[in-house]
Amino acid sequence: MNMPPIPPIPPLARTPRPIGRSLRDSVLFRLGIIGVLVLVLLIPLSRVKGLVSERLFRADGAKKEIASIWGGRQEIGGPVIVVPYRVRTTNAKGVVREEEHKARFLPDSLEFTGKVVPERRYRGIFETVVYRVQLHVEAAFPPPDFGTWSIPPEDVRWEKAVLAVGIPDLRGIRGDARLQWDGRSLPFAGGSADTALWCSGLTAAVPLAAPSGDGVSHRVSFDLGLQGSEELRFLPFGRETIVKLHSPWPSPSFVGAFLPEKRTTSERGFEAGWRISWLGRSYPQQWRDPGIGVVAGDGGAIGASSDALLAAVRGSAFGVGLYLPADAYQKTERSLKYAILFVVLTFATFFLYEVLAPVELHPVQYLLVGAAICLFYLLLLSISEQAPFPLAYAISSAAIVVLISGYSAAILRGRLRALVLGGLLGLLYGYLYVLLQAEDQALLLGSVGLFVILGALMYLTRRIDWGKGGMEGA
Repeated sequence: MNMPPIPPIPPLARTPRPIGRSLRDSVLFRLGIIGVLVLVLLIPLSRVKGLVSERLFRADGAKKEIASIWGGRQEIGGPVIVVPYRVRTTNAKGVVREEEHKARFLPDSLEFTGKVVPERRYRGIFETVVYRVQLHVEAAFPPPDFGTWSIPPEDVRWEKAVLAVGIPDLRGIRGDARLQWDGRSLPFAGGSADTALWCSGLTAAVPLAAPSGDGVSHRVSFDLGLQGSEELRFLPFGRETIVKLHSPWPSPSFVGAFLPEKRTTSERGFEAGWRISWLGRSYPQQWRDPGIGVVAGDGGAIGASSDALLAAVRGSAFGVGLYLPADAYQKTERSLKYAILFVVLTFATFFLYEVLAPVELHPVQYLLVGAAICLFYLLLLSISEQAPFPLAYAISSAAIVVLISGYSAAILRGRLRALVLGGLLGLLYGYLYVLLQAEDQALLLGSVGLFVILGALMYLTRRIDWGKGGMEGA
């Protein structure tokens, strides 16, 4: 029996893959979406950075307010002897005009010794450091010599001679101050006898007379109780200036034109000593009013303007600063510099899970995780204003690690994957804390850390086929 021929079976029609689905599965497309999300997260990070700057501004305002009540930065100038003298000039009509000018004489030897006692003060939640210092000052002045300027002895106003000490903020003076002049006790008065050098200070009328030629120096000493904030500086007015300070403050900052010759610092405080020669500064031991002429110690005349002389004096100041170590605002601001690194590494971990495991994540899920990372810095800023920075950092980082890990357990469909991600975040936050504490080695540790992270990413992605979105050979 002849069977009819069986018609050929037509080939199965291949259902075309939706173009939208193909584009969504593209590795490059997903990387582009992640890049856009990273850029979007820069907006809240910049807002947090602006908030940190605002709190820093308010903290500086609180410091200035405390300093306005307690006493600001103090800079001890002098002692210096100021002696007025008359200058007679004759004009074209033969009229004699008489003017009074001042000559200034600095000591041969000058020594400051004192103990700086720091105190922490608060204005609301903002903290600053202030200090009390009890100084003992000793100086030796040679007899003032007007012979270099060829000024007649009868034109020197010895009866109006004063000893002046410059103090920028007189509100910081505590207790009574008396001058010991060649064994005699003389009272100090407030005010300035030398507006060319400073606008406020202490003055004392001293019994000077024309030099007798015996060359005996005038011995001067006084005790000064002073309050100030942040910095204590001195002007090296002696041919040899010696400063010896000690304090229980453990983290001093030595500032100004000269560093201490000897210094020791420990958790119990610091000791520092300066020994400065007059050859290390750019002004002499005696001079007249600027514009008339300045005479160096060797008798050679040089010219000087008021601005140049004042700049030279101010530029020679040196001393110590009692600053708080990097405070919470500064550390939060530094931590924000690594925010993008945290976002990129966290997103990279999620992306690797998508490529290497049967997990598909939505951009909104990435965005929520990125928002949690941004929230860390806001938590750190707010908690550190109420608690010590280490505790605030521990609370903030633990809260974010737990939040992201718990969310990841659901979206990654596995507790083990969430634990791996949580461990990675814990390591990153621990590493960031080490960077914040190690100020001097922060650059080295940061560059080494970036090298290790890049190497790890290159190793984990070495077999990924970026064109197909899977492992090579799979």
